Amino acid sequence: MSLFKPLPIFSGPLVQSFLASFKSKSDKRYAHSIAGEWRSVKAKDGTTLLARIHEVPEPKGLVILIHGWEGSIHSSYIVRTTRHFLKKEFSVYRLNLRDHGDTHHLNEGIFNGSLLLETYEAVQALVKNFWSKGPVYLAGFSLGGNFVLRMAARHSLSKPTDQIPGLKHCFAFSPALDPKSATIKMDEHPFLRKYFLNSWKSSLIKKANLFPHLYSFHDLDDYHSVMHLTAKMVKDSSQFSSVDEYFNSYTLNDLFFKSVKIPTTILTSMDDPVIPWKEFAEIPPSSYLEVVIESKGGHCGFIEDLNRSSYYWKLMEKKMG
Repeated sequence: MSLFKPLPIFSGPLVQSFLASFKSKSDKRYAHSIAGEWRSVKAKDGTTLLARIHEVPEPKGLVILIHGWEGSIHSSYIVRTTRHFLKKEFSVYRLNLRDHGDTHHLNEGIFNGSLLLETYEAVQALVKNFWSKGPVYLAGFSLGGNFVLRMAARHSLSKPTDQIPGLKHCFAFSPALDPKSATIKMDEHPFLRKYFLNSWKSSLIKKANLFPHLYSFHDLDDYHSVMHLTAKMVKDSSQFSSVDEYFNSYTLNDLFFKSVKIPTTILTSMDDPVIPWKEFAEIPPSSYLEVVIESKGGHCGFIEDLNRSSYYWKLMEKKMG
């Protein structure tokens, strides 16, 4: 039985996906006015990531948010979720992945989906260095959801000193389980292909302008699909020998899900224009995993009303008490 009930005019998958990411004037004003502090955190290999932390008096817990590919801590769904949980008396930390949110200058290497360790260690550092005490909740969207699931597995398999302190529950919304199939599906949709391809090209140009001695992307106009550009980047700027090897480095299979030993909620929709929903129906049952498949919701949408309230906030609150 579907529990997500959008308004009829908002029920379409592209409308849901658009409303999730559309940055309204209210979002922009709030993002600029919200009290918070910038914090840079380093992974053990020296990689630097940038976060914005927001504390509340006597917090019920800490929510750490991880955005999707070509998004940032300023993405609408991140800003609105931050506002919601600050009102609910949770502290909120927003983390930029490498080369997202105008952080291209912080590291010479280029972002790719396999870079789990630096993200996991950045989350560890945020909690150890800035969070005092209380439960920690980790939530990710789209590719950020994939990162959160992999962090849940790494946390589960780590000795206590290498775990994320206080981590109680993980949430993954519209996560990419099979990034290759998601890329193929993205390329099949003209609007999504154009949006993500143009965003990625802009990011690469920014990187080349900052590090001209390392990168020159003079031929980007020759690439007309995300898959085609992925193949180029894997060949020219990664340690992987093939596109399949690269995608396999962050594909989540049955064996992977058996390694997750911390409570985790996964939410997806049957009408997601990017992520094939049937992959979620094949996740092996586990007492640690709750897989919620809604009939509608689009990609990271799940918008319920004119205020763009998100259904996944309810799922989070239920687990967070």
